[in-house]
Amino acid sequence: MSFFGRISLVVRTFFRVTWSDFQLVHGIWKIKKIPGPFVSIFGGSRFAIDDFYAKQAHLLAQKFVASHINIMTGGGPGIMQAASCGAIHGKKSTSIGIGVTELKEGKNPCLKEYFEVNYFYTRKWLLTHYSIGFVVFPGGFGTLDELAEVITLIQTNELPMVPIVLIGTQYWQYFMRWLTEEAMAHGVVTEAHLKLFTITDDLDKAFCLIEQTCDKL
Repeated sequence: MSFFGRISLVVRTFFRVTWSDFQLVHGIWKIKKIPGPFVSIFGGSRFAIDDFYAKQAHLLAQKFVASHINIMTGGGPGIMQAASCGAIHGKKSTSIGIGVTELKEGKNPCLKEYFEVNYFYTRKWLLTHYSIGFVVFPGGFGTLDELAEVITLIQTNELPMVPIVLIGTQYWQYFMRWLTEEAMAHGVVTEAHLKLFTITDDLDKAFCLIEQTCDKL
């Protein structure tokens, strides 16, 4: 690469990083002005709103807002919309969505707060650093990426030890099979790592794990 080519690359990268940092600070400002705790809900954008898992996301979000816990999602369709719609009648809590401009998904109709960022990195940072827990519904590569990021951040002490709940024992069964029969067998995952998250179909259990009241039931 020529000298001027390198200068051009450095300048473009500088402005990209600066703009990303500005959006990150703006996102922190938007989140921190909302009182009360947050739970982040992840899941596939391609689920129809009447899908079983979408209905479960709707019901679980209702439970959270009834206990004054705000809902945070990626702001798009599918599981994200279902959770936002479940939270729409919260009186002392709200739902916030953080979109990514390049996805062109736009704001789902049930969100009370919404803003967009340009980069996935910025959205993931915001979705992971202000939540008291995480609920992961079925999804594709994006959902797996978010799940892996949260677990890795907890493993490396970048995030506190907070509950991570995966909804759908049938959906996640082969993921668990790979973890236990392949990843653990090769020593890249330990039994302690598997204790960082819980898989369940029980929405009440998911709720109390996030609220950390299961010992009271």
